[in-house]
Amino acid sequence: FRGNNPAFVTAAATLDAYWADGQMEKQTLARGEQVEQTLLAICGEDETAQFRGRGLVWGLEFTDPARASAVCARAFELGLLLETSGPQSEVVKLLPPLTITPEELDEGLRTLARSVRETA
Repeated sequence: FRGNNPAFVTAAATLDAYWADGQMEKQTLARGEQVEQTLLAICGEDETAQFRGRGLVWGLEFTDPARASAVCARAFELGLLLETSGPQSEVVKLLPPLTITPEELDEGLRTLARSVRETA
């Protein structure tokens, strides 16, 4: 593991501030449910996709790795930055910031769903 001391100190202070009252944890869980519901709907429409994740770390896996790349490319055209991961780049990775608003997250998830539909 590599890092630098200012980054560690800043990260520790940030965690203390954001997690002090439990609100960030509740917010993260709520946003995670928002993501999960959207991914459930996407996978309900597209049998070549499945998902997994927790909190605000999610992956949308496709049986065809080229499809994941196509979804990311289409999302980028629509203004959403996504990337692939997995041993064959078969997973569209979702890592929104912990401070994202429900409206911003909803907009991103709508763009993701549109990208999946348009690359089918």
